[in-house]
Amino acid sequence: MKTLMAFFFILYSSSLFAQFPQASVTDINVKLRADKITAEYNKHLGLNGIQIPLFKNKIAHYLVLADEIKKNNEGREELNALVEMQANESLAMNDILTLYQYRLYKKLKPEIQPLKMVE
Repeated sequence: MKTLMAFFFILYSSSLFAQFPQASVTDINVKLRADKITAEYNKHLGLNGIQIPLFKNKIAHYLVLADEIKKNNEGREELNALVEMQANESLAMNDILTLYQYRLYKKLKPEIQPLKMVE
């Protein structure tokens, strides 16, 4: 009986600490932009049912980071931070995509998610 109660307690408490990536981004505009970007990539990458929500959540997360960088920085500093952030985003996509998809993603990224130029 104690074992059964302990099992249910652990099962219940572990769900309290679970991470729900879709709950981390609440701004509807960010979600819409992430949907649009994911759809554009999906045309070329052929994401499967498991990859699509992971990809979309990762895009949304980095859109929030990009918005914060743009709000808090200007000029060359902003560009450097965005370049570093996009490099981290690309590395994170390596965990979601197959090797072929990842190589294609890296080729498509400058077209789909371009960085602005600093003069």
